[in-house]
Amino acid sequence: MNKILILSLSVFLLSSCGKSDRYTLTGEVIPSQDGNMILFGFENGQLKPVDTTAMVGGTFEFKGDIEQPDLFLLSVEGKNQYIAQFFLEAGKTNITVYPDSFETNVITGSKSQELFQKYIDEMVSFTKNENEMLQRFRQSQAQGDEEEMEAIRFEYQTMMDNTQLYARNFIREYSSSPVAAYVYLMNFYEEAEIEELDSILALFEPIGSSQFVGAIRERADGLRASGVGSLAPEIALNDIDGNPFTLSQLKGKFVLVDFWASWCQPCLVEIPNLKEAYAQYKDKGFEILGVSLDREETAWRNAIASYELNWIHVWDNAGEAPGENANKYGVSGIPFTVLLDREGTIIAKNLRGSALEEKLAELLTQ
Repeated sequence: MNKILILSLSVFLLSSCGKSDRYTLTGEVIPSQDGNMILFGFENGQLKPVDTTAMVGGTFEFKGDIEQPDLFLLSVEGKNQYIAQFFLEAGKTNITVYPDSFETNVITGSKSQELFQKYIDEMVSFTKNENEMLQRFRQSQAQGDEEEMEAIRFEYQTMMDNTQLYARNFIREYSSSPVAAYVYLMNFYEEAEIEELDSILALFEPIGSSQFVGAIRERADGLRASGVGSLAPEIALNDIDGNPFTLSQLKGKFVLVDFWASWCQPCLVEIPNLKEAYAQYKDKGFEILGVSLDREETAWRNAIASYELNWIHVWDNAGEAPGENANKYGVSGIPFTVLLDREGTIIAKNLRGSALEEKLAELLTQ
């Protein structure tokens, strides 16, 4: 697939431990070129360069230590694109890279990559069927054939159900491989509730040190910590004026903790509702804490000023652990809100629009 199948949500946790083994990765880029090849891996949820080596006539080699199979990417220095994605493991792996297309790359020597390729090949097949259905649907739509359109919708839903079933069966069959944990993250991570996450963590216990399992574990811990009836995890960051702020300072008020970002369109759509609620209830013991997941501080500050957001704001990408507070709350998508009572206990989640106004009216209208 041309699409890079990686998670960019900042939730991976490297917690691996154990015996390291050596790997050797040799490769050739076609057509040949000179320069530096960069090997990327994940560290604390961020894509980071692991090693750089000279590429002469298109050939290159990396050597290093690895504790278990893991996902890596390649990029030529100075070019803003990744040209390969693969699972690397102990031993010798060879890769032939065709920079214009991921699916034409040839990778041998890694059993984990072979397993990953098996999954990818199946997904490519589903994608091909999806494209064919889309063409048929457009033809039927142009002809006004409602009966055929409905038949294609049913066919499409059946195919999607089969895709998900294949992924779940793949995960269970190969649960001793980090590849299976990665496939789970790609497909089911964001929508899973705590019961499912606990079940999948038990399944992945043999590969518990994998960064992918660590991400699932962190998500589960966040959901437990941010469940209704739980005491809200502390948030300690500087506010927009640079002053130290803690969520616990707001004890005694009903507080809406709003995880958002200026690039999130649904977050911006919700702003008028938040402003209305804040204007109506701020003098009755209600406060909003905006926790921004913006990638750039300037974008965060500009949005606050532009939309005239007059409540308390902190930026969760500041400091040495970007996204730390979102992780503590199990945030996998935004907007994400939790409503706290005066003691800091979570009493509701993801109230929006009229639902938020109705809850505040219930709590604060005498």
